Amino acid sequence: MKLTIAGLRTFLPALQDDPTAFRNALDESGLEVKSIDTDGPSTAVTLEFLANRGDHRSYFGVALELAARLGLALSDVAVEPLVVGPDGPSVSVTTTHCLAYTLTPLEVLDATAELPADSAERLTTSGLRSGHAVVDAAEAANLELGQPLQTYDADKVLGMVEVRASRPGETFTPVGEEEPRELAAGTPVVADEEKVLSVAGVTGGEHSRVTAGTRRVLLESAAFDPVAVRLAATALGLSTPASQRFERGADPTAVHRGAGRALSLLGESKAAVRSGSTAEPQQWNGTLPVLPVEAASASAFLGTALDRAEVTERLAAYGFREAGEGRYEVPGTRIWDVKETEDLYEELARHIGFDVLPAGPLPASHGASLTPRETLVQVLGDTFVGFGFMETFTDGFYSKETLKILSPAADHPLAAHVGIANAEDRRYSMLKNNCLAQAVSAVGANLRFKQERIRLFEVTRTFLSDPTAANGLCEERPVLWAIASGEREEGLWTGKSGPVDFFFLRGVVEEAALRCGVDLTVERLPGSHPLADSLHPHRSALLLVDGAPAGVCGEVHPDVRHRAGLGGKRPVYVELDFDVWSVRTGRVAAAPFREDPAVERMLDFVMPRTVANDQVRETLRTAAPEWVRSIDVADVFLPDRGDPGRRSVTYLLRFDSEPACPAEEFNAVLDHLVRTVTDRFGAEGVHLRA
Repeated sequence: MKLTIAGLRTFLPALQDDPTAFRNALDESGLEVKSIDTDGPSTAVTLEFLANRGDHRSYFGVALELAARLGLALSDVAVEPLVVGPDGPSVSVTTTHCLAYTLTPLEVLDATAELPADSAERLTTSGLRSGHAVVDAAEAANLELGQPLQTYDADKVLGMVEVRASRPGETFTPVGEEEPRELAAGTPVVADEEKVLSVAGVTGGEHSRVTAGTRRVLLESAAFDPVAVRLAATALGLSTPASQRFERGADPTAVHRGAGRALSLLGESKAAVRSGSTAEPQQWNGTLPVLPVEAASASAFLGTALDRAEVTERLAAYGFREAGEGRYEVPGTRIWDVKETEDLYEELARHIGFDVLPAGPLPASHGASLTPRETLVQVLGDTFVGFGFMETFTDGFYSKETLKILSPAADHPLAAHVGIANAEDRRYSMLKNNCLAQAVSAVGANLRFKQERIRLFEVTRTFLSDPTAANGLCEERPVLWAIASGEREEGLWTGKSGPVDFFFLRGVVEEAALRCGVDLTVERLPGSHPLADSLHPHRSALLLVDGAPAGVCGEVHPDVRHRAGLGGKRPVYVELDFDVWSVRTGRVAAAPFREDPAVERMLDFVMPRTVANDQVRETLRTAAPEWVRSIDVADVFLPDRGDPGRRSVTYLLRFDSEPACPAEEFNAVLDHLVRTVTDRFGAEGVHLRA
């Protein structure tokens, strides 16, 4: 909004021409100055207003702030009282989005008459002057007092005027446009018996606008719900002086004052006169809120001594009237942003001056300690972030289209859902019972935006249909899921590092287990697991924490990738069950330092893909004597590239060297371990490599 010192002087006769003092006063009042052009009384300033301060969008609103800040006397402009009577225009209000409404008939005497010079100057500075006296008077009332007005050519209005919600398929042609637009059903409109005259609070219509040939005018002064106006303006893609004011909350008590100001301007310029009584089908039936302020509490909050008289005086400067001891009535201009006592503390602080208030530390406490679940979320989240993952957020609902990515059969565990019977949007028709479908969809969305390197994770819940659950519908399962696709590392001198794979994501989970202090093992993913047929059968695993199933990790199945349209990308997915994972706060005792070196031996087994490394390792560990310190996988390679179903796994065994044992004893243990493994897995093709 652009305004001038000369225009403000109508309301603040004692306002000086000093641009620096003027600028400082605006800044101290919380009014952001975007630019200022200094020229004595013609000094013009462009202001940026807060979204919740509609009262600032007028000369009077800015003048009130400056009067309170500078201690200047506030003057008012001439306002002609409305005469409400039964012989006014025929009009009704049938929508709750209209808070107050008046309609006044006018007869145009001279459409080209000049408005009073100060009002004309304000319109010119703001770029709102149209040249038609009635239209300019309506704009001037909004600019000066913050009450938007609308004008209609009465001879183009057919029958009764109704303020109502738009009907399905109804159209409207805004001023200055040729083609009609379809309105969303339920949009607040002002209409006659044939057409929509205006979108309430936003803009007038082309087929009822006032022109140079207009002889009779209907002058509208009203108040509309801010949210409804904002939605209507957004739907139309329009932003007008009226919508900008109404969106931020107009004063429902000011409809008479706004229309009266326009009537006064028209009467003074002899441009138009009233031709009948004002119709008022809707009066504001609300009450102004009253908030308590105790001087002692305000003093403690602000850190400066205030008594009741000073509190009353300072609040009165902003229009807050004392309505009983320690209670203050909120003016109509502020009912949208002043909701509680602390808001009045802010008014007191602004009047005193933020730079005058004493500085001091804010009261603070250590707060409550993190719960075990919060600690787990923090540790796991930090681990994934450390590997380059970014947290994402998905809905707790999805559609049948999303589930088609997995395409579970009718008897599949993932086919059963808690459905939403009255979902307004089919995209939210089912509570999700898995996270993989949304994770794969997220990869596809990123790929469509040419984002190849993807690392996403989320802490969320799944909802597994279970009529026996405590809520009678489902079991809620807290999980963390993560998905990765693309190159493992970036910025290497040697070029690309290769794509992420199962082992990369397993390494992330192992790091998480290390930080949580839990024992993590992996096993072959059983076919009965709900995600088994959505992950690659040979590149997936069941995760166990302390021996209990605690999640899955694996490459997304080719069929799922194909249905999601991922092309040749091979994302890997992990899901951790929060009900099994935990963070152990005790320090893990380190193994005592051994001065005696270990005796190392190796066993090399050829194994099919159906046997997991960890299965053989655990068998060796169980069969080994106590003086075997450790058993680890030392190497994995393919002994025969012509047989991709087999691999060779080398296990490194470390024996105690003290007390000393003969070589025959070591060999006897190794023979025993080989027999144990071949007895258990020999039928599946496991044998010692020759």
